[in-house]
Amino acid sequence: MWRQKKYECGMFCEAEIFTISGRTKKFQRAKRVKESCPAQRNLNNKKAQRYFVRLVHSNFTEEDLYLDLTYEGEHLPSTRKEVKRDIKNYVERLKRFRKKMGLSPLKYIYVVSNTDNNGNKVRLHCHMIINGMDRDAAERLWAHSRCNSDRLQFDEYGVTGKSLYMARQAAATKEDDLGKGEKTWGYSLGLIKPEPIVSDKAITATMAEKIMRNPEDRALFEKMYAGWTFTDCKIEEDLINGTRFYIRLRKYEDVGKHNRDLAAKTIREASRRMNK
Repeated sequence: MWRQKKYECGMFCEAEIFTISGRTKKFQRAKRVKESCPAQRNLNNKKAQRYFVRLVHSNFTEEDLYLDLTYEGEHLPSTRKEVKRDIKNYVERLKRFRKKMGLSPLKYIYVVSNTDNNGNKVRLHCHMIINGMDRDAAERLWAHSRCNSDRLQFDEYGVTGKSLYMARQAAATKEDDLGKGEKTWGYSLGLIKPEPIVSDKAITATMAEKIMRNPEDRALFEKMYAGWTFTDCKIEEDLINGTRFYIRLRKYEDVGKHNRDLAAKTIREASRRMNK
């Protein structure tokens, strides 16, 4: 029997399809199921990283900001505890600014890291996503050296690349700067948690066979998931769990136009900042 877990995360949808044993409790009807959040120290496996990506897609859009928060000179912290304190103070300044400007309450997700892209140890720093506001204000309110901001850049995979980068930065953090159980990532209260709709009847053996034969069959997937545009399908195999299909879809169809619109928006934003 094939089980489907479907995650609808804003403008993006993911479906995991896998076999279940005869001893597994079966779902008589499709049901939304709560899944536990991975421990804030543990983003070092594929399942936890996918949760992180889904959490970002469920709560943030192209109107929102990606921030690199860094330190220099006398501002350089010696411990992760100091970074966490600085983030807490930064969050409070952002909240006060947003309230003053009549903006919606702050939403954020962040990771603290001390590694670079290659896993080499570097200075402590933070990567953060927040909901939309003035970029100059967001940079100015970081009181410790440099804050670089940019609009989230979505493509046909959403911001999977950026989100996975953040998750892997947290997972790769060197242990010598951590206390036991120290957190490497966190997020604001009230974020929408990615919860799957689970069904044991949505996928038949015939459908699974068709997917196996042609995992690029756009027509098949867009018929299976009406209202969604097919992005890709990966087939994963292992000795313990057998075959697993991992399908990604999106709400918009014309990726080229979508990317051109994003580029034009970014240029307008840069021009506005330069002319201030």
